[in-house]
Amino acid sequence: MIKHVLITGDCHGKVDTRLAQIKDTMPEYDPSETAVIILGDVGFNYYKNKKDWKLKHHAAQFGYTLYCLRGNHEDRANNTKGTKIVYDEFVHGYIFEEVEFPNIKYFADEVAEYNIMGKAVLCIPGAYSVDKWYRLRNDWQWFAQEQLSEEEMKYAEELVCGKYYDFVFSHTCPIIWEPTDLFLSMIDQSTVDKTMEVWMAKIEETFLWKHWLFGHYHADRIERPYVE
Repeated sequence: MIKHVLITGDCHGKVDTRLAQIKDTMPEYDPSETAVIILGDVGFNYYKNKKDWKLKHHAAQFGYTLYCLRGNHEDRANNTKGTKIVYDEFVHGYIFEEVEFPNIKYFADEVAEYNIMGKAVLCIPGAYSVDKWYRLRNDWQWFAQEQLSEEEMKYAEELVCGKYYDFVFSHTCPIIWEPTDLFLSMIDQSTVDKTMEVWMAKIEETFLWKHWLFGHYHADRIERPYVE
């Protein structure tokens, strides 16, 4: 039975390292009773080969229940072999679950609502890869469905309008909150697609929320009150 929830950001394939840190620094959280929510770019569904299986195998051994939000440097769970859609009692909603590693789970590939330990939660996956063209030139992985589609955005607008959420979990953030000091200096920002960030700023004004947590920018800090 899960009694505790911990939230962390991008791991980029080093999930086992992050879990080892949690186990060493927070021994009071029994893995069998703890869910770890990762806010995108987990790295499990990146290589699309045996390397992914190895990462999942190592992470699963720690015993934590992992709930993964989709980032930009990973494929959609719906495109990933070995996953199935299940109703998850802990989050009170449908998620994807690894058949071989049932303690590894993925929130929906599109915007979705959940109820976690009595708290209303909105999950907003996806983002644009600022290094997209570098990746393509070097034949690195890039996923064409990394951002939400227009149809998915429209659905989300109708879903959230006028509602209240205790928590919003997203990979990127509304453009008005972008931590510009964390932008990579080698990236020409004029080439970066801000579609999702602009859209998120638009819908953020259509619903109420208490806490908003996001990843993507690789920093551990409070951006503004109730936004981390």
